[in-house]
Amino acid sequence: MTVRRRGPAPTPRNQFSFSRLKAFDQCPLRYRYRYIKGMQEAFRSVESHLGSAVHDVLEWLYEQRENGRSAGLPEVLERFAAAWKERWDENVAVVKTAEAPDSYIRAGREMLTTFYHQVFLHDRSTTLALEERLSVRLAPDVVFTGFADRIGRTRQGRLFVVDYKTSARQGDASDFSEGLQAPLYASVAMGLHDAGECLAGYCYLRLGTTSWQGVTRDQGQALQERFLGLVRQAKSATEFPARPGILCAWCGFNNICPSAQVPRDLAGGLEHAREEHMGPAV
Repeated sequence: MTVRRRGPAPTPRNQFSFSRLKAFDQCPLRYRYRYIKGMQEAFRSVESHLGSAVHDVLEWLYEQRENGRSAGLPEVLERFAAAWKERWDENVAVVKTAEAPDSYIRAGREMLTTFYHQVFLHDRSTTLALEERLSVRLAPDVVFTGFADRIGRTRQGRLFVVDYKTSARQGDASDFSEGLQAPLYASVAMGLHDAGECLAGYCYLRLGTTSWQGVTRDQGQALQERFLGLVRQAKSATEFPARPGILCAWCGFNNICPSAQVPRDLAGGLEHAREEHMGPAV
């Protein structure tokens, strides 16, 4: 008999993170499974695992600097190896069947090496917070919540929020993610740090580039109102249709979704989910 893991409790109805709203935008059915029913996805993609390990290292790297230590690149890469191993478990799936975990380890090492040489060694900004939980009440029944990768001030004293991205593609302000996530974090950070403006940045670690946009108090208020409007749509939804597409391959509910479209070369997660559902042979 297969013993299923108990999933997380449903997310409190009044708390909306950017990730939660993005799930509704991409696929309402996945949103229903995860955030309303509180179901646990059958796997975590190796890309997600890579992102978590890299974020751990970057948080540690800036902590070391704030504590007066200067970490060298070999120590950074050792830290990455430890974070990769510590976070890896049987729930991680390599979605792209032609790939192997080693290729993602190499990618992580390359991203951290590039960041260390091109950004960190030249960064003279001050860190105010790392992985800080941001929260603001947008309405009596809606609280926006999220985690900012790094909040700091430039040498000129300008407040900034930066979000680290391990994706292979650089987005722009017209995208749902890039147009809303970091600027929203900036809008909350301004209130916490008494600033009239905040830089919102995305550091694309694979590409070795960082894009910035300034967010004023008025713009931040408009962003929060926009987010609240999108939340209202999610809260009032009565139907949750599936939106099948390429992202189905990375969805941890693809084994139970009646509309999932998973091509053979991206079936690693689906196969993982099916094996878990079937349980070990006896």
